[in-house]
Amino acid sequence: MKPIKHVERGLTKVAGGVFNAIQMVNKYRPNPSFTPKWSDKPLLKSWEKTKPTLGWPRTTDSLCPNCVIEAREDILSGKQDVSVLINEKVGEIKPRSLRKTAKSGWLKTARFTATLKT
Repeated sequence: MKPIKHVERGLTKVAGGVFNAIQMVNKYRPNPSFTPKWSDKPLLKSWEKTKPTLGWPRTTDSLCPNCVIEAREDILSGKQDVSVLINEKVGEIKPRSLRKTAKSGWLKTARFTATLKT
């Protein structure tokens, strides 16, 4: 074998050892998370994030378009206070998937409006 192959193999082993050492240090002393200007809390690390549940039926968070418009009009007209948006879940609905086919849709039922199929 050529001498350069031995040098390359040695450099590969050294690089792998350095990488593993850095990973070990980062595991026990991770850097603090980045805090964006627009947020008062830092971003979550990859192991702190949650993953959506899989399987059927699936649910998601959605907003009822009619309820949001009504809430906006009530706040602008003075019938309700802006704190309603903070304290209550105005217009939030939990849609539920209808079936797991190519033509699947969502069944959305809002509290004061009709059932929507999308």
